[in-house]
Amino acid sequence: MPRVPPLSSSRPGVVSAPAFTLIELLTVIAIIGVLAAILIPVVGRVRQSARTAHCTKNLHGVGAAFHLYAADNKGLFPALRWRSQDAASLPASLLNPSEKGWQIEIGPYLAREVKTFSGLKAETDTYAFCPEYVSLYRNHPGWGQHNTGGYGMNVKTGASNWSLRSRPAQIRNPSKTILVGDSVDYFIDIGTGWKLDAGDADGKPGSYTNGDPIRHSGKAAYLFHDGHVSLLSPEESAALLAEPL
Repeated sequence: MPRVPPLSSSRPGVVSAPAFTLIELLTVIAIIGVLAAILIPVVGRVRQSARTAHCTKNLHGVGAAFHLYAADNKGLFPALRWRSQDAASLPASLLNPSEKGWQIEIGPYLAREVKTFSGLKAETDTYAFCPEYVSLYRNHPGWGQHNTGGYGMNVKTGASNWSLRSRPAQIRNPSKTILVGDSVDYFIDIGTGWKLDAGDADGKPGSYTNGDPIRHSGKAAYLFHDGHVSLLSPEESAALLAEPL
């Protein structure tokens, strides 16, 4: 009686590939982990650089909006704010017609619509926000109805009363005078330096009360009265903001 060959799981003509050993599998996983550890920070830095570039572009747009606004408002720049208690005692012609702050005043002159914080679809969705600011705070509770954020106006470039509009012609050195820059509030008023807060009433953790000088990789973006934008260290911007006009 002929012998029956043993059963084989392999099909005729098919060579089975050898399986990975445990050591080989662990080696592959380790290599993937090393590559991820290298690439993830690089990707993060690239995205941050893109946000910084877009912030600079935004501030150029803000500068153009200021000058278009002045052309339509008898040479006046908007006041930093509007307060009802000031409206009764100050000249109406020097108050913000919108009855809002400077960012809303220049809104019609920006290249893109001013949206609420919750309505943003991307970090670069509008000129009214610093993209890095959006990245940091877009999911913060209670911020949904903010129309602007991330930029503050230098109080020294405005009138002594923050509710009065001012004339940019009074600025004697436009190339060295900051107009708008990174901030967690609508104004920048810094003379001796910044103090980092653990948090404030709005729940902004690790923020600065009237400036944000390290938002872009240890620097901040500033728009000057002559229209140029610079990234400055805290020391550089503090020195400029402390100088008399």
